[in-house]
Amino acid sequence: MSPPPPLKDEPTFHFRFSDLVMTRVRRALRAGFEELAPELGTRRLSEVTLDGGGSANTIGQFKPDTAFILVGVSLTTGANRAPGDLKVSWKWHSSMRFSQSTPLQREYKQALAQVNFYMDQHNARHGFILTNVEFVAFKRLDRNGRLAVATPITWTSGGAGRLSVLLGLWYLGTLAAEDDNWTLNN
Repeated sequence: MSPPPPLKDEPTFHFRFSDLVMTRVRRALRAGFEELAPELGTRRLSEVTLDGGGSANTIGQFKPDTAFILVGVSLTTGANRAPGDLKVSWKWHSSMRFSQSTPLQREYKQALAQVNFYMDQHNARHGFILTNVEFVAFKRLDRNGRLAVATPITWTSGGAGRLSVLLGLWYLGTLAAEDDNWTLNN
């Protein structure tokens, strides 16, 4: 595959995500749920899909960029089971966490706080940030806002025994499908 043209702004990244990533993750989730259809109830799983953040319930005019939502639920009323935020890599990247620059550390934490806020609003246990360079998933550990931050998955990773960004997003969707585990209320 040839590399995609360079990005010059965040709206272009959002468009490419919608066009290239969202469709593939949706298809993979749909195929998995079709395979598990007879067992969904027994396994306490609900079919979810990946969509724009506005497809889930908007609480207080705050809307994440993406949403893992239940299939068949009325748009805009369902919970966002794993909110996500899309960033361009020159605004946020996971290595900012270890920067010697206080402003970069602050920017890193601000993005995590934003996703954590969305997760709190929807009582979601999982969330993520996706950039044009990497995917980073989060898990809320408690109601105090503590997060476990997963090891970043770069767009160049993948292959035998290694997660790719698409597989990471699919897996996050399967976690969001767990009726007994997607929320901190359980």
